[in-house]
Amino acid sequence: MTSAPISGRNPTRLLLVEDYAPLAEATEVLLREAGLGVRIAGFGEEALLAAIEFRPDIVLCDMHLPDMSGLDVARALRANPDTKNALLAIHTSMSETEIRVFEREIHSDEVNLFVSKPLTEEKVGRLLAELAVVRRAAA
Repeated sequence: MTSAPISGRNPTRLLLVEDYAPLAEATEVLLREAGLGVRIAGFGEEALLAAIEFRPDIVLCDMHLPDMSGLDVARALRANPDTKNALLAIHTSMSETEIRVFEREIHSDEVNLFVSKPLTEEKVGRLLAELAVVRRAAA
């Protein structure tokens, strides 16, 4: 399941890694309405391959994928020189409280942000604000 980026301009590129197709499609619509170029991958291995070609600015990855965990995807992307500077966000069905507990257990250099499902306009804004922070730090 792959979607091409928006043509005609150079939008921020977001790789959405989500194995549940209806949620991926609904999330893609929201992201495109926010002006992002979106590509969808349904599996971790597919995401790793797509990231090399697509070179995303943001990776929004489901925590639980059929072939690997979202954290494993994030670690692999961090280890790749072409994707190590992307904003890595884990998209999860955990509650905000559960996310805060989990964040304390994860190394901050692996994942930039945890975002609860479903994605909303406010959460997209949070992703973009965090991307700006990451870009400033890399400059």
